[in-house]
Amino acid sequence: MITTLKRSLFLLTGLLIASCSEEDEKLSVASEEAPLVANLDINRVALDQTNPGNPAVTVSWSEAVYSMPTPIKYVVQFAANQNFETSVNATTTSLEEATLSMSAVNNAVNDLGFVPFEWQQAYIRVQSSIGTRDSEIQYSEPIGIMVYPYFSYPYDDYYLVGAATAPGWSNDNNNPVLFRDAFNENLYRYTGRFNQDFFKILDQRGSWAPQYGVEGGNLKLRPTEDQPDPPSIESTRAGYRTLTVNLANNTFSFKEVENVPDAFSSVTVTGNTGGNVVLTALAFDPHIWYVRSTPLETGSITFSANGMSYGGATEFSGVAEVDGGSIPVPVKDDYEIWFNDITGEYVMIPLNFSK
Repeated sequence: MITTLKRSLFLLTGLLIASCSEEDEKLSVASEEAPLVANLDINRVALDQTNPGNPAVTVSWSEAVYSMPTPIKYVVQFAANQNFETSVNATTTSLEEATLSMSAVNNAVNDLGFVPFEWQQAYIRVQSSIGTRDSEIQYSEPIGIMVYPYFSYPYDDYYLVGAATAPGWSNDNNNPVLFRDAFNENLYRYTGRFNQDFFKILDQRGSWAPQYGVEGGNLKLRPTEDQPDPPSIESTRAGYRTLTVNLANNTFSFKEVENVPDAFSSVTVTGNTGGNVVLTALAFDPHIWYVRSTPLETGSITFSANGMSYGGATEFSGVAEVDGGSIPVPVKDDYEIWFNDITGEYVMIPLNFSK
């Protein structure tokens, strides 16, 4: 009798576990009279770019009610209007409260297309769901909040270091930047002079980590300085070469530059600069031009060289062409600017908004 009872209890327990694991098919919203109710601790917030990790807003809500006890997932969502036709997920939690940092809110409203440095209306709601397929979704009513976002530079920049390149093995010697593709943020190129020697790729000047070396024919990331130092990348010949790096799959390749044109005699940035800005050519490679810091107003610029105007349509990076229009400058700041007169590639880094 006792054995039979134990077997019955075991079978009942197994049935309950199975019923809960099949995507919660038997679970449902317990009552239409018990919707999620969300609250904010503030209804107006100026986002602080100098302290991006500081708390910006706390969202709390009532527990979602389902027909039997089950783990619940909550998602805090932002939108530009109350219809939430386009929404951005800011955070996910199993609790009934979430505190969002300055950067988390700023990233959310930037993804929604909010204009930096202007007060704008945003809306927040909470979504609840159960199961691995996010079934039985409930939403709270939207809550309005006024936000004043700051500009967030969305890209990573990388720099050359090593005996094959201009700065040698100094990690803070005006290390030249890789030129980021305007339409693929994981794709970088550098066309210029290389020695027959070794080099690495730095994430930041002045620091040996993060860095990329090589392992098994692919790039190898060293995320922190307490991690092993990967072998250096080899330039197997000297001369003008195009290095292409794809950080989506950590691959790289070289291609020889067969016909190297004469270097420009000068390159000047004109436009919203408060005056023309003359770039400097690298002593190691006269085709690579730079200015480490110059103030730019919101608007646009062009490069002037050899009596011609070079421009492009993409902000922060791209390829400038003769009479190619004006390069957008989306935010007022001090910029580091690099220009390659072989390819027309340019990079513009807003110094106060980048890492």
